[in-house]
Amino acid sequence: MNTEALPTKKILTLEWARKIGDAALIAAVDQKLDSIVIAVVDDAGMLLYLLRQDSAEPAAVDIGIAKARTAALFRRATKHWKETLLEGKLWVLGMPNMTPVEGGQPVVVDGKVIGALGIAGASGVLDTQIGTAALAVLS
Repeated sequence: MNTEALPTKKILTLEWARKIGDAALIAAVDQKLDSIVIAVVDDAGMLLYLLRQDSAEPAAVDIGIAKARTAALFRRATKHWKETLLEGKLWVLGMPNMTPVEGGQPVVVDGKVIGALGIAGASGVLDTQIGTAALAVLS
């Protein structure tokens, strides 16, 4: 078999997951937040990197991972699904691996989702702001 004919894809490495996570932590500290969880997953929603600030509530760990997983598997920010739910489209609640809560964002490189970031522990809007600031490390 000629392996040159096989397609290739970019992946989110542990090194880059750490860079994104560390950038999110800096953004959280800049906002004077001390109870944030930062989860970075690959394109299949599998956890690569997790940061939990000392004051973060334990439930925020699962919430952050779920937000990241949703963004990775559905290839869009969780804010979209929150808004869809608020429009009264309750079918969103029946989707597997769906967390329609703002704070999950895909990691996009060259137009392809290679992973995702989930922030939990603040409000959804602040979670998104922290994630947006963190993803700027890619540019």
